[in-house]
Amino acid sequence: MHISNPLFFLLSIFIGAVILFYFFRKQYEKTTISSNLLWEQVLNEWQASPWLHKLQHNLLFWLQLLVLLLLMFALVRPFWFQKGIPGDHLILIVDTSASMSAKEGELTRFEKAKQEVGEMLQAVDDQEVTIIDAGQKPVILANHETNRAELKKQIKEMELTYSHEHVDKALKLADSLAAGKESVIHLYSDAVVEEDLRGLSEDIPIGVHNFSSLTGNLSLLSFGTASSEGGITGVAVIENQTKQDETVKFQVTNGKDVLFTKRIMVKASSEKIIDIPVLKEKPYYTASIIVDDDYSADNEMTAIQTAVYEKVYAVGDVNPFLINGLETIGLDIIQLDDKEKVEMDGIVIAEGVDLEELGSYPLLFINATEKGKQKLTGQPKGTGDPLMDYVQMDKVYIESASPPISKQWHHVTTSEGIPLIQKGTHQGQPIIALNFSVADSDWPLQPGFPIFLYNSYQWLTQQSNFLGYYQPGEEKWLNLGTETGKLAIFTESGTNLFSIDLQKEGFRAPNKPGIYEAMAGEQAFYFSVLLDEREKRVDSAPSFKMNMKSSELKEGGSDTKQDILWYWLTCMALLLLMAEWEVYRRGH
Repeated sequence: MHISNPLFFLLSIFIGAVILFYFFRKQYEKTTISSNLLWEQVLNEWQASPWLHKLQHNLLFWLQLLVLLLLMFALVRPFWFQKGIPGDHLILIVDTSASMSAKEGELTRFEKAKQEVGEMLQAVDDQEVTIIDAGQKPVILANHETNRAELKKQIKEMELTYSHEHVDKALKLADSLAAGKESVIHLYSDAVVEEDLRGLSEDIPIGVHNFSSLTGNLSLLSFGTASSEGGITGVAVIENQTKQDETVKFQVTNGKDVLFTKRIMVKASSEKIIDIPVLKEKPYYTASIIVDDDYSADNEMTAIQTAVYEKVYAVGDVNPFLINGLETIGLDIIQLDDKEKVEMDGIVIAEGVDLEELGSYPLLFINATEKGKQKLTGQPKGTGDPLMDYVQMDKVYIESASPPISKQWHHVTTSEGIPLIQKGTHQGQPIIALNFSVADSDWPLQPGFPIFLYNSYQWLTQQSNFLGYYQPGEEKWLNLGTETGKLAIFTESGTNLFSIDLQKEGFRAPNKPGIYEAMAGEQAFYFSVLLDEREKRVDSAPSFKMNMKSSELKEGGSDTKQDILWYWLTCMALLLLMAEWEVYRRGH
């Protein structure tokens, strides 16, 4: 026990003064007695022990004396030291990547990390705490928070993101938040090494808590299907990351239907390629390895059997503004001669060629023929089609337009009743037609021009039932061309996860890898969430500490000052003061 303000012990002088006041206080009580013979013995006893009799049987005196003693000890602030967490500001970084779902005994690494963080929060004493989710994009869940209940709530609600961790970004964020206070960073992950901490401030103590008891893993590295003359075939690759040969059961399913199964022996520290023969035609396939594995996130992959358009082919004399606009939104343009054949793995943008000469594929067609060209005097007007989302056509000048190709197609934009942009179906494939030359307008100078090209690419590539492959939690803006704009997301088993309004918000893929179904009205789309390739190998590293300046920090704790006793002493003094007042009131 230690004393913060020993100078307040001088208040004992006042306590002594109160005692003296009671010694010399004269109190008389008038009583009529017939004789004083009975008082002689009492008087003799009083004179034999005068000080004891003056102090006893006086409740007010003892209460006042105890109140003063308690107040004096509260002012001197007694305290003691106990082991606590060093630092005025604790920054807790938790890895939420897929590898943290690996088992560490009965719990996963992530559950153990949350458990240790919860134990640390129990020992927090008037310290500020910042919690950072080190997922694909580091997220601050609590910033300089002192409310322990709020901190516990954030930790309880934290979930795995299954994305690849970005510990370096999270540490840089923590480094920027550590300015101005004595901060200590605690990182909970599985394979962080000292090289990952390079470039950080050397003044901030960092404790890295790695969970890495897992010694081996079997992983389904890749899986894919393709159409062939004989039907649907597939191929898969299994990696054995252990130091002994392992036998696993490999199977391909569609929902509850098992389409292919085989037992495979994979040699230690090697890969095994599996050729999958003809499969029944299904909208999607799920491959999995059934093995007693502590890390199950990499034991399953999905493939969706549909056409994927990843390329853009330019046919004819396409205006350079269109080429540059498509490249601006991140597309690679392949220029073809008129005699070159277009493969079925992309969409086509064509200008200056006859529509009937083109094949069957998604097409952005520029109808800019000189025959029948008509001058325009009015401003273009949209019809509310999703192709024109965030595109302001009323500010665009178009000099002239060519006659429309087909009156059966949907009119997206018109001017004076003349359709300028149309969309529909041609030879069984989606088509968007521009009935004017880009060179006859100032549209490429408007900010809505690349947005229209992006909307067109999205619409042309998503007229099938395939939305694409996504990373866990990946965000993307979608334009499905549906009237409702509402999109409901379901798991493979039919459980509704959430719904979004594509007119107001972007699409965000679920975190857990697997196959999902999206419903827009009565139209169904499939998409797949794939595990990051970097999360298919479970590495390990020991825990360590850096930039620890004292032996206390190196031992994992420090002596923290506890002086809460003054508060309770003051409360007790207040209660006794109220009791003393009640005794005084009753005595009078």
